[in-house]
Amino acid sequence: MSGKASFEEGEHGPAVIEGVTTALSWLSVLPFRGATAFDRVTGARMMAASPIVGVVFGLCAVALLSLLGLLGVAPLLSAVLVVIMWELLSRLMHLDGLADVADALGSYAAPERAREILADPHTGLFGFSAAAFSLLLQIAAVMSLIDNGVSWLVFFLPPLGRVAGQVVARSGRIPLSPTGFGALVVGTVKPRWIIAWWLIFTVLAVVAAVAGGAASLAWVVGMTGLVACLITEVGARHLSRRFQGINGDCIGAGIHLGTAVSAVLFAVAVSGWLALT
Repeated sequence: MSGKASFEEGEHGPAVIEGVTTALSWLSVLPFRGATAFDRVTGARMMAASPIVGVVFGLCAVALLSLLGLLGVAPLLSAVLVVIMWELLSRLMHLDGLADVADALGSYAAPERAREILADPHTGLFGFSAAAFSLLLQIAAVMSLIDNGVSWLVFFLPPLGRVAGQVVARSGRIPLSPTGFGALVVGTVKPRWIIAWWLIFTVLAVVAAVAGGAASLAWVVGMTGLVACLITEVGARHLSRRFQGINGDCIGAGIHLGTAVSAVLFAVAVSGWLALT
């Protein structure tokens, strides 16, 4: 949505309700009515609540995997269907952002020209490859988690991806443009929000692991979330230098990067841990 949002005056509702409904309205295809005011207050509230969108996507993934498991669907097809569902629920806009960012980075052009490529709606080889790599990594990792009997971990992938998106939009970042989606949200995320969401998902994972008889894996989500956020922070700093600012496409790329990194780390950590034990 980087080029589809603009500032618009209006009245604000209760912060929590407005943040959640706006996040679901802007970042998913779900039929929610978001804020009527388009300003940085709205943007901040939406970004603060954005991991809720990941929670909804994670619940949808668990429900779909449960149904497919009952039907005896093969892990590969199940993984493909889950990842496709996530992309459709998000209108593929984060995937589009990843492709745009990859094309701009792959150009090795000066910042001004790189920003022009970033805004170009056409997808080049770098963008196509980045999108394909991210999807393939997620599919392979989800399949591995299903094979290893820990499909409950799939729930945490979309939320951790949205926390990574918060990292890209954290305070201190500069919007690439004075208008558009990035201008509404970039620089509005307080670091304590990121820490709070990381703690919430870490605790939820510990509870889920203990309740599911997999207490030895209780550490996986917390450690993976931390590493994913650190990797996304490094990537966001590079984008800030490369483009001399951050826009909505960069946030989308951060969400995809965070999700893919988390998926791979989940799969590697689980496989390695099970092999050792």
